[in-house]
Amino acid sequence: MKIEKLEKHHIRNEFKCEEHSLNHYLRNQARQDQKKLLSVCYVLLNNDNRVIGYYTLSTAGEKKEHIPERYRKKIPKSYGVPVILLGRLARDISQKGNGIGEILLIDALKRSYEISSNAIGAMAVVIDPINQKVEDFYLKYGFEKLPDSGKLFLHMDTIKKIME
Repeated sequence: MKIEKLEKHHIRNEFKCEEHSLNHYLRNQARQDQKKLLSVCYVLLNNDNRVIGYYTLSTAGEKKEHIPERYRKKIPKSYGVPVILLGRLARDISQKGNGIGEILLIDALKRSYEISSNAIGAMAVVIDPINQKVEDFYLKYGFEKLPDSGKLFLHMDTIKKIME
């Protein structure tokens, strides 16, 4: 198995997870979003080049008042909060119970930390979970709920500790 940026030759039409919108996105929208520079899709491939999982990353901004208080004081008053949005993460139903979600999440966090440290500033990774099951998955890994937004937040300092 390997994780690569989504390319045309990757077999994605057979991908199927429990959430129809995530299947549709991978098959019909992910490459277009990459071409438009809206997000980058990373795919986990089996030995046959078939997609068995994927996630997307893009830049985003969060309102200062939405982030946890302990981080607000570090930000100048006139600044917004730059973050990396982990927009989608899904694994094929054939891989349920194989730890694919965790593999994808760890790769996304590692990649986000490297981007934040070396290319663009970003204080955290943010997720906007589509349902309670998804929210529970991320809470297991230390994400915090952001008040008044429904989003989840994981500071880069925490990600750095996870990577060590």
